[in-house]
Amino acid sequence: MSGTRSAIQNRKRHREAVVTSIKGPVAFMHPADIGRLVVKSSRRRGARLRPNYAAGEDGVDVVKVLMATDHLITFEAFRPKGAIDTTHQHPDHHSMVYQKQGRVRMRIGGKAFIVEAGDSYFHPMGVVHQHEALEDSVRIETKIYPAGGAIASWNRLVSASD
Repeated sequence: MSGTRSAIQNRKRHREAVVTSIKGPVAFMHPADIGRLVVKSSRRRGARLRPNYAAGEDGVDVVKVLMATDHLITFEAFRPKGAIDTTHQHPDHHSMVYQKQGRVRMRIGGKAFIVEAGDSYFHPMGVVHQHEALEDSVRIETKIYPAGGAIASWNRLVSASD
């Protein structure tokens, strides 16, 4: 029994060593969350975007960053009914989206889709797209930056918050 207990303790120490060895830029919604494995984002408020594709205008989304590394950003975004963003494209990332609540008219490339709660969609890097909220809506979006630079790009996009 002692040998089994020792093997379990060794595996546990190995797992903890892997988790605690993670280095590099990891950022969450609030600076106090950096380096934490679990973050209570449910207790954070969202912040309005100031998109670079709509210079001089506030964005139409209120976002709450859930997690970010140098290669990806995951956030929750609220968009009120009737809000439409500027047709735009992203030269540095792909986006994968889960529609959590509401309905949205999504234009990707030359096609339009009605996206409802429970649906998912993808718009690749460099493809023109636009969102129009047909109802108050919430989406969970992950932006994937193949070349890295996600945190620097996000910091340019979002105004200072929290």
